[in-house]
Amino acid sequence: MYPSIVLILAATAASTFAAPSLLLQVSGTSPGYDTDSLMVLTTIRNTGDVPLELLNDPYSPLSDLPTDMFTIANAHGIRPDFVGIEVKYNPRLAAMSGDPLAITYLAPGQSVQIEHDIALAYDFSTSGPGPYTINLKSRNAYHYVSGGRISTLLVETGVSSYVFNVSRSIAFKARATLKSEPDTEGCEDWQHNAVRGAIPHAKQYVAHAIAELSRAGYKGDNYKRWFGAPSDHRLQTVISHFEALIGNNFTEFIYICKTRFCSHNSGVFAYVYPDEFGKIHVCDMFFRSPVGGPDSRASTIVHESTHFTRNGGTQDHAYGQHLTQDLARSYPQLAVMNADNHEYFSVNAEGDDFQQRLALYMQASG
Repeated sequence: MYPSIVLILAATAASTFAAPSLLLQVSGTSPGYDTDSLMVLTTIRNTGDVPLELLNDPYSPLSDLPTDMFTIANAHGIRPDFVGIEVKYNPRLAAMSGDPLAITYLAPGQSVQIEHDIALAYDFSTSGPGPYTINLKSRNAYHYVSGGRISTLLVETGVSSYVFNVSRSIAFKARATLKSEPDTEGCEDWQHNAVRGAIPHAKQYVAHAIAELSRAGYKGDNYKRWFGAPSDHRLQTVISHFEALIGNNFTEFIYICKTRFCSHNSGVFAYVYPDEFGKIHVCDMFFRSPVGGPDSRASTIVHESTHFTRNGGTQDHAYGQHLTQDLARSYPQLAVMNADNHEYFSVNAEGDDFQQRLALYMQASG
């Protein structure tokens, strides 16, 4: 028998007709299972009266990627370490990709179930055995495609929880196993060339970001656009991230081209394990993107590098230029810890030099 929690997702809509809505049920394995095989099942049902095309955001329960989508704690408030992945994802490009794996289609009354392997994302060896309470992390929005545009379902507050039991404390094995699997095979020649071609631009983006922060601080339009209202504390946070990045040698990083989490997740450019400094797993979308500019190979390197704990450990609170600017306006404290905001700030810090942009275009098209 599966204990479960229920979360209602409701959409804001100008019209009172045909309002989309979802019901999300989360269930877990029965108590006593080891974390080696602990699975959580999410069931998403379309409770509205219109069909939905839901984007499989890596941080939503529609994705089986080992991202940080759950809140887990024992009776003492001790949480297992998150050891999963941080992902660069673009919902607009995912929607445009035409890849059926990018979208979940749900007719009214239809449901879909997704399994999540908790042991791939959380290490219980540091927190010990015993009962744990698990919640789905509350996220502000779920995205769906309607009329050729991406719309938003807002998440209601208030999430129930259920308890599962970790029967013993184990050493975390999932990532160690992955290292010996084919996922860690090297890149083909053309992929190596694509990575190498992007690295100089990534270095330049970081250098220009440092220069602009030193010159203008939080007074510049670029800072306000991506990091929001002036704040000495937030400015120092951003500066510390780019100062850490300037000390990175991107040419010494390991870029892993054949990875297990790329093959069935459209819209994903790359991902990293934050504590595995210097290792970037690159996906097909990475190689399909231009060498420079926003959402490019170079800017993806910057984005993923900010996720490393050593560089400040940014997260993914929002994706894409539109949503990240909204984040900066409304929640600047989150913007200064959001990877895409750093990426877009660094790209725009490069300025509007026509010859430089022309050179990037020629490299991308050639």
